[in-house]
Amino acid sequence: MIVEEKTGLLAVGVQEYEELELSSELSWFKYCISKFVGGGIYLIAGQPGIGKSTLGIQIAIDLGKRGCKTIYILTEQSKDDLAKRARLMCSDLSITERDMALKNVEPEESIYDLETLPAFLSHQVQNPHGKYYGTKFIVLDSIQGHGLSATATRKYKQVYEFCRLCKSAGIAVFLVAHVTKKGDIGGPKDLEHNVDCVLVMRKAMIYRPLFVPKNRYGQAVLKAVPLEMDKNTTKLKLSPHSESVSSVAKTFLGMDVGIAEAQAAVALPAYGNRGRIVAPGLPKKEIEQLTTCISQIPDMEIEDLDYAIQCRLPGERRYRGILGLPLCMALIASYLQKDIPQHHIYIGEIDLLRKVREIPDQIILDLWESIQDGNIQLPIRVFCPQKSAELIQQEVSGATIMACDKLDDAVRNTWPELQK
Repeated sequence: MIVEEKTGLLAVGVQEYEELELSSELSWFKYCISKFVGGGIYLIAGQPGIGKSTLGIQIAIDLGKRGCKTIYILTEQSKDDLAKRARLMCSDLSITERDMALKNVEPEESIYDLETLPAFLSHQVQNPHGKYYGTKFIVLDSIQGHGLSATATRKYKQVYEFCRLCKSAGIAVFLVAHVTKKGDIGGPKDLEHNVDCVLVMRKAMIYRPLFVPKNRYGQAVLKAVPLEMDKNTTKLKLSPHSESVSSVAKTFLGMDVGIAEAQAAVALPAYGNRGRIVAPGLPKKEIEQLTTCISQIPDMEIEDLDYAIQCRLPGERRYRGILGLPLCMALIASYLQKDIPQHHIYIGEIDLLRKVREIPDQIILDLWESIQDGNIQLPIRVFCPQKSAELIQQEVSGATIMACDKLDDAVRNTWPELQK
């Protein structure tokens, strides 16, 4: 019997990766990356203080509870700060679990030059007599911690070699990276090509939308996975608002038009592409100005995203400046994946400094007349400029006027729970 020799890709075996077990607390993380494997190289990027280190510590503690050893290489914070944060994260564990987790996370502060990483791995980790022999997970926090320039090609090549050696040894690596002012991942362009999985974390008030634009172990996740930090332990967890919600903001355009709606959707653009705005019938420059204003709100990173905007204007098709406030609120609601209460009405133009500019007096007077005549269902909450609010002299039960000096006021009073 002649056995046909396998050739081409048929002769290449399928490599099976050993998955590192994570607890149910990190089920959201496993959902994002599909597989957390030994030898996997994971890169997370985001602004300072956004939660990159938090996730690294959280994974290390989770593995540590099961006896899995982690090396946490520190290039920015001290081991005292790391220990303090880790103990806080363990505050909801039993004493046995806490001690097991903490003893299995080894802080390492002696790596002053990233070129020494391959030698460190060889002598201290892979050597049976090395201090960290048996390690399954390494966190490098961060790559740029010593002020590493994107042009430091030789040093980055050693980082890549370190990752290659870890992959061969079945050691998972979690690289923490900075982002530039433009929101790009810090370092050379080939950094992303030398890792298996890229995670990008953004800010959205108290939320931390997480994206996975590259993943060799599963599908990319381009729809935001909104996270938030537990107030007691500071652990990252899935936000209860994890499902997309309709982002519709109502406005009032006078007696001749009545109630109108601004609808918006925000999404991550195809990775590597700039965001684009799809707003049929609306002036692009006006919309770009509004998105710039939103990005100026503290902890609101909404640049370089895709926007799809629709305005339902019964009886007219012309864009008007007073649609600025409702459009901004619809965009923000979509980004935060928060609902806007049905009884809210937003009226106002937004200037370059996020101020809510005055509207024609007749608009607010017509709105109040419609409310008094019962043409608009109560309860109702109207967000408008301060001077417009001062025009309302007669109170109506179930109707509230919210004076807004800036866009920030409308956001804060719509979702007070977002304040830290």
